[in-house]
Amino acid sequence: MTWFDAFLTRRSFGVVLFAAFLLVWALLTKVHTHSWQEESRMATVQTLVEQGTFIIDHTEFNRTGDKVFVSGHFYSDKTPILSVAAAGAYSILHNVFGLTLDPTICVPDEDPSACRAFTPNGTRFTAFYWLTLIFIGGSSALLVVLFWRAMIDRGAGGLLSTALAMALGLASPIAPYSIVFAGHVPAALCLFTGFMLLIHVRQDATRSAPYFWAGLLIGLSANIDLTLALFVIAFGVWVLMVHRRKVLPFVIGAIVPVAISAAINYWAAGTITPMYLDPKAYDFVGTVLNPTVGGTNGFYSLQFGAQYTYNILIGRRGFFAFTPMLIFAVVGLAVVLRDRSNRLRGLSFAVAAGCLTFAAYLILRTDNYGGEAWGTRWFVPLVPLLWYFAYDACGVLRHRKWVSLTWRTIFWVAVILSFLTAALGLHDAWRDIAPIVRL
Repeated sequence: MTWFDAFLTRRSFGVVLFAAFLLVWALLTKVHTHSWQEESRMATVQTLVEQGTFIIDHTEFNRTGDKVFVSGHFYSDKTPILSVAAAGAYSILHNVFGLTLDPTICVPDEDPSACRAFTPNGTRFTAFYWLTLIFIGGSSALLVVLFWRAMIDRGAGGLLSTALAMALGLASPIAPYSIVFAGHVPAALCLFTGFMLLIHVRQDATRSAPYFWAGLLIGLSANIDLTLALFVIAFGVWVLMVHRRKVLPFVIGAIVPVAISAAINYWAAGTITPMYLDPKAYDFVGTVLNPTVGGTNGFYSLQFGAQYTYNILIGRRGFFAFTPMLIFAVVGLAVVLRDRSNRLRGLSFAVAAGCLTFAAYLILRTDNYGGEAWGTRWFVPLVPLLWYFAYDACGVLRHRKWVSLTWRTIFWVAVILSFLTAALGLHDAWRDIAPIVRL
């Protein structure tokens, strides 16, 4: 091990890595909203702090299409935990520093510099900018550091761990969604942290607290992004099969965010279920969504389903077309699943089952790829879980020198292609663009 490689494994380097990524996101984070997703959450944040209610009737952010109509009033259709947390921060920004949420719309294609905090004419820091940097950019930077630590724990050297962590942060869907206010990156952080806790308890199954915290974090991810509830089930089944006595702490932990969300929903609109799940809530004059769960329709026909499956995985909005390096992550996952002696095999089955069920649900229940956005944004929380197995793909042919060299070269070429595609999203994550290479 060289001195440089040793330096890259030090805990102090993790602080450097966090600060570096936070600085990158600080330079790129938008200062105004540019999507229904953002406007929907900002509507809740603004009305909570300035009007003391979840009703978004009297805010300019009510122009969002991501809203529901319940008991004569409009509400955001987003799950409430992230919005309430952001409202707490906005309360300080508004009441202490005098910042307000400006309803200006930012369109990077019209004027890229107008959407950034740092411009040739000076700087401007809006409340929306700080909320995005704190909750989204901060989550992203922390996720990169956690992933770097996870790779070191797996036995990767400092250089490889850092390279894989930087690839996660800059060459994957994590990048474009780190500079806009959407719940995907915080959900990814919670899901991956819970996954890492389960890996560590696999080595020491005597304590109950880690199972509780793993359940709480995975449950929290599902309460930010409802579809991730599939992973609560997948990991819960693994805990039940491997550490049956620890399933209760895991379940209790997973229930805590559900109870918090239910309490917030009841406080907001007198219902304990997420308003997103009520089809009738999308049935109002002027709605732009369908009167279905989540406002989306699914599988119209076999032909539509086949075309949608192609597009969502490898076509014009393809998960693997936009991030080809994840093909190697799937290879690494397959390597672990085939190795009966690998201590991660059981947990890897849970990851594979969760990912496959997640993709099947999207194919069967959605039809719009997440709206006008970079790639298919719903897949973002899965990326760190899959990329964790890239380490296994790196060494799959290590015993054959020249074949291994070719394999690793292709691996890093895929990372570069992924980075170039992700860079397009850093200009504007809320734009439907084509991938560089469509499979």
